[in-house]
Amino acid sequence: MIDEALNIADDVLKKIISENFNIEANNKQEIVPELDEFWHSGVVGVLGIMGEVKGRVIIGIDFKLSTYFVKMVYDQDIVTNSDILDVAYEIFNMIVGNTLVEYKKSYNTILRPTPPSIFLGDNMLIVSPKIQRKKIEYAFEYGKMFIEVGFERGFKW
Repeated sequence: MIDEALNIADDVLKKIISENFNIEANNKQEIVPELDEFWHSGVVGVLGIMGEVKGRVIIGIDFKLSTYFVKMVYDQDIVTNSDILDVAYEIFNMIVGNTLVEYKKSYNTILRPTPPSIFLGDNMLIVSPKIQRKKIEYAFEYGKMFIEVGFERGFKW
């Protein structure tokens, strides 16, 4: 289930970023995190997944790429933390919402997102206990971002 959801999320993320911000990932790396925690600087969105299974999607965007996104959306040179949070909120909702719609079409499984919790800062410790997860890290010309999909451990299909 994680592989299927992550593949759909990957396609959705790349399409949204390409169509809305005119950039493509230069590099992409899929990983299975070994630890239940990791550090991130930038903006992070955590969205719960409810329905037939429980899970979580975490999306992170570094400051450099977040700044680029804000400049593209607002066509301005000055970027505030509030601008970063607002743009990230919309991006996260688009990615997760579209991913869950595509997942339902492909697998006839109804999953709903919770509203995102958004965090902005340097060296934030992100902890995901009791979650089986996979992550894709992207490198763009203007910075980096990642998407991580996880579901409760022990769930059997």
